Amino acid sequence: MTFQDEIAAFFVDYIDAFARSDVDALSDLWDPVGLFPSPTGNFAMDRPAFRAHCATLMEFYRRQGVVRPEGGLLSAIELFPNVAQARMAYRMRGEGEALIARWEHVYVLRRTDQWRVSLTIADDEMAAWAARGAQL
Repeated sequence: MTFQDEIAAFFVDYIDAFARSDVDALSDLWDPVGLFPSPTGNFAMDRPAFRAHCATLMEFYRRQGVVRPEGGLLSAIELFPNVAQARMAYRMRGEGEALIARWEHVYVLRRTDQWRVSLTIADDEMAAWAARGAQL
């Protein structure tokens, strides 16, 4: 499997975990401590805290009318052996395929026993929800 195929397959699993609201599967795709640089300040979460964050995030999406997340890999770059940067485009769909929101995320991943997210930059998602009047 090529590097591009590996990263694409990783994000298929990532989106599938979100679509199934499987917080355990989703949080398992992250390093034991995830990093989150943001416009309001940088922070880190250990896996139990990130799992709780995922549950809150999934509930937020449901309240916004999201019934199905979609994602597409825009780019993946191998920065160093077993370290990657990936850019994803997300679309949150509601009933009847209505587009609820869309944004891009940038991730840094590291492969140990498998690829896992180490860091994400979610500025575009925060801006997308703010534009809808929803505070993430």
